[in-house]
Amino acid sequence: MRKIVVFGATGGSGQQIVERGLAAGHRVVAVARRPEAIKTSHDRLHVMKGDVLDSASVDAAVAGADAVLSAIGPANNRRPGTLISVGVRNIVESCEKAGVKRFVFESGLMVGDGHALSLFNRTALALARSMYRAMCDDKRIAESTIQASKLEWVIVRPPVLTNKPAKGGYRTGVDLALSVSKSLSHADVAEFLVAATTDDAIVRTIQDIGY
Repeated sequence: MRKIVVFGATGGSGQQIVERGLAAGHRVVAVARRPEAIKTSHDRLHVMKGDVLDSASVDAAVAGADAVLSAIGPANNRRPGTLISVGVRNIVESCEKAGVKRFVFESGLMVGDGHALSLFNRTALALARSMYRAMCDDKRIAESTIQASKLEWVIVRPPVLTNKPAKGGYRTGVDLALSVSKSLSHADVAEFLVAATTDDAIVRTIQDIGY
């Protein structure tokens, strides 16, 4: 049993990470600005009020953790501000201070250059990137912060995510030739994010995930 801390626990992926973490037998700390929004109840779940933009609350949340997962995201994807980049910087700094080694970050397929994709998929990715340029740039800053850290990090880049039930059968790996048009469920990506907290084979890699 490991203690995992989840930031962004009220979002689409975050809720599923909490569920998958509990199902895997972990002790889960769900961190949220609005703890009352977390409806899951379990004897291995601790709900904690916190804000990734407040470094003191991040310090308190990661204390004693075996692994930290981030599924943070802005309320408005077209106007993301610096929530992701600043939040990740605070998480990374808190993990390093507390001696937490494993950090798993949910990013996005659009952040990559798509060099392994087909021409059609590269074009589709470029369109998505142009629509959400500010968020893409903010995630890139976050990824750079993570890669420059001393942590055992794993960056996971899914395509468009949906609230559909888990389907399974997805592929994961470095520089995969995925189909950008095929969405993935929050439940499926959450399964992989939780698994990444204990998979030493993928430490310090950027994992694409999808179909």
